[in-house]
Amino acid sequence: RDWSLKRKLLVIMSMLIIISVTLVSVLSYQRYSDYFTEQTKEQTQQIIEQIGINVDTYLDELFRMSLAPYYNNSIMAELETQPKNDLEKLDKQRKIESFLGSVMILPREDILRVYILTESDVYSNIKTPYDMANYLDYTKSDWYRQATTTQKQIFLPVRSEKVFGNKKTQIFSVVQGLRSKDDSSKVLGAIKVDANYAGIKTICDKVNLRADSALFIIDSDKNIIYQNSKFTGEELGNDIYNAALVQSGSSIATIKGKKYVMNTSTLKTTSWKVVEVNSYEQLNKYFLQTRNTAFVMALLCALAAVFVLILFAGSFLNPLFHVVKQMKQVQNGDLTVQVPVKSHDEIGYLSESFNTMVDRIQTMMSKNTQLVKEVYEMRYLQKEAQYNVLCSQIKPHFLYNTLNTISLLIKCGEKNQAVHDIEKLSFFLRGVMNTDKEIPLSAELKIVDSYLGLQKSRYADTLSYQIDLPESIMSYRIPALTLQPIVENAVIHGCELKKGNSIIRIYSVIA
Repeated sequence: RDWSLKRKLLVIMSMLIIISVTLVSVLSYQRYSDYFTEQTKEQTQQIIEQIGINVDTYLDELFRMSLAPYYNNSIMAELETQPKNDLEKLDKQRKIESFLGSVMILPREDILRVYILTESDVYSNIKTPYDMANYLDYTKSDWYRQATTTQKQIFLPVRSEKVFGNKKTQIFSVVQGLRSKDDSSKVLGAIKVDANYAGIKTICDKVNLRADSALFIIDSDKNIIYQNSKFTGEELGNDIYNAALVQSGSSIATIKGKKYVMNTSTLKTTSWKVVEVNSYEQLNKYFLQTRNTAFVMALLCALAAVFVLILFAGSFLNPLFHVVKQMKQVQNGDLTVQVPVKSHDEIGYLSESFNTMVDRIQTMMSKNTQLVKEVYEMRYLQKEAQYNVLCSQIKPHFLYNTLNTISLLIKCGEKNQAVHDIEKLSFFLRGVMNTDKEIPLSAELKIVDSYLGLQKSRYADTLSYQIDLPESIMSYRIPALTLQPIVENAVIHGCELKKGNSIIRIYSVIA
């Protein structure tokens, strides 16, 4: 409140400029950041869904490949016939395994092993030095019994087996039961295809990942089927895998205090999930840098604007400050001041108006001084005349009644009472002489008591009075004859016109 107008104006304008710049920068960043994030989520979701479609198509091809024996009548005939000797048995094995190699193994790099399994024989074509894990007792496995009892294709989930060397490789398998084309109730065996993730990797590696992002395929048991990560730290861990399993579509997940944009797509053929994870901070890194740069530039412009405002504020406001200075001199009583008019704008108009106002005030002051003096003298004389008339009205009337009462007392032989009333009359007259003074309340009450005492002598037993005021207010000063005329009015208009006894009480009500 005590700041000057110049300081207030500079502070307010500076705050408005800086706040506006900051608000625009923050809101612009937030708006474009949200827009870019939504666009990224939509585009990434489309890519993830396309990857899911491609992987589903790839798995469907594997399932269709497991039906390849049905398209070769000679192979189906071989499976339905029983060899009579070792030579026929060896020839049968050669034909079936040659078919498996030419149709399934050689064209596909991702297929590691293919088996046609019957109750008594195993026909295989493999690229690895290791056979499948349950090679010797496959007939006891659940997947074999299930394949021979149903016509549906069976998918064996991800597992680790020895493929090349002692290091285990994650593989998955497709199993299809084989039945006679002439009699579908006749079970010939099952075909089992073991594949690695070369095909899936080929599909997923086509995706160009950003910095601090990752693409992976995970099953419901949190087995990692494929993973490509560009995270620089340890962000890609169990917490993200858990979040990926419960997420669907495009969403933003907060994990360990960090925000991630997570896009997921579930494969139709399996329970696998294709997931791409992007760091929210990294996605908005460019916009954050742009926001900071824009904010710095805007702040510099704001500071420049404030500097220019400071330079020009003085020249704009100095004439106004000069008017204010002259006003203070007028306030102190100097009506001879004048403000030089240097322009014809609003401040120039204010200066001219100020000069005119001071001249008029000076003229009016001189006139008002004379007028006030005359009015004061007239009112003083009027008040004095009113007091004199009041006293002249009170004194003759009261003296006549009082002296008449004293005369009657003397004639009746009540000399003591007459002497007492003469003393009260004397005290009352001394008090009446102080009509132009302020006296204590106690002195005014003595005058009232003298008056009422004289009136009581006049009205005898028909008038009584009581004065009940606290001592705490007796020292208060009031104009003389403030209460006495009121009491006299009560006596004249109350007691004289009333038949019977009258009582006058004087008391105070203190809140």
